Amino acid sequence: KNCPMISNKNRTTLLFAICLFPLLAVSQSAHKSLRKGDAQYKDGRYSDAETAYRKADSEQSSVKSAYNLGNTLMKQNRYDEAITKYDDAAAKTNSDSQKANIYFNQGNAYYNKKEYQQSIESYKKALRHQSEDATIKENLALARLALRKQQLEQQKQQNKDNNKENDQNKDQNQQENSQQNQDQNQQKDQNQQKDQKDQNQNNSKDQAQSQNKKLSESEARKLLEIMDNEEKKVQQKLRRTDGGNKRVKK
Repeated sequence: KNCPMISNKNRTTLLFAICLFPLLAVSQSAHKSLRKGDAQYKDGRYSDAETAYRKADSEQSSVKSAYNLGNTLMKQNRYDEAITKYDDAAAKTNSDSQKANIYFNQGNAYYNKKEYQQSIESYKKALRHQSEDATIKENLALARLALRKQQLEQQKQQNKDNNKENDQNKDQNQQENSQQNQDQNQQKDQNQQKDQKDQNQNNSKDQAQSQNKKLSESEARKLLEIMDNEEKKVQQKLRRTDGGNKRVKK
């Protein structure tokens, strides 16, 4: 018999022995643990069911123990562990219907983790074993839509981050340009101050040289006046000397 499908989002129906293989395929002890786990799972006691399925899996590992353990982990939102157990279960069977159920639930685990690309791959594996299953096709379509939406959101966030980075770079460039202009203006002011200082020094030097030049001319005039006075004195003396000497008549 085929196991029933319960929803378009999660095929977590337990794989009882009648669905997968004869009861004689497992040991008596493992069978007892599996039956106990099934009852606890139906009651919603997933932690207890997990313990029972782990015991059955350790006593005699089978597709049923691995698959149902994966389902209890799914119910506890422990998706990574469930995915691993579904891989274990798939490796233990060649049945198309069993593999379809296993990969379908694995796809659901990936979907719940928002790992939509991996979810799509698991649904595709399920379809390889039940190509006409409408529920698998529906979940595959949902996963593809979710992946597209995720990619668009990521692109939107990337664009937002890029714009933010561009704005930060723009602000940084403006600050650098402002600082550069400030430095240039400061350097210009310093150069102007230096030029003004040099000009003042040159003016002072020229003024000193001009004063020195005027002083030299003044001294020269005074010297000329002294020389003129001395010359006048000499001439006056000579005149007095000539006037005092009388000529002898012949």
